[in-house]
Amino acid sequence: MAEPYEGPVRVRGSDGVLLTTGTASLEWDEEMGNWTGLLQTLEGTAVAGKALVVQLETPDGEVGTAQLTPQGEAGEYYTSSVTGLGPPPF
Repeated sequence: MAEPYEGPVRVRGSDGVLLTTGTASLEWDEEMGNWTGLLQTLEGTAVAGKALVVQLETPDGEVGTAQLTPQGEAGEYYTSSVTGLGPPPF
């Protein structure tokens, strides 16, 4: 079981192109059997308000594939829920 991760991430499309950066809070979800969490990005970025499958990359170069689901905005930030689709990047 992986330790939780909270910090900066790069958000890449399935083709590896950088879509945006953000701050993620990720943890292993024992009940679901995968990793989940939240991603916060600036409003108006390529992922804000969209349901997408992306790659999340931590500063140490670890990468995990995840489904982003829109959750809402708060001021200049947009929050998406994260559901891991494979090994965690933390």
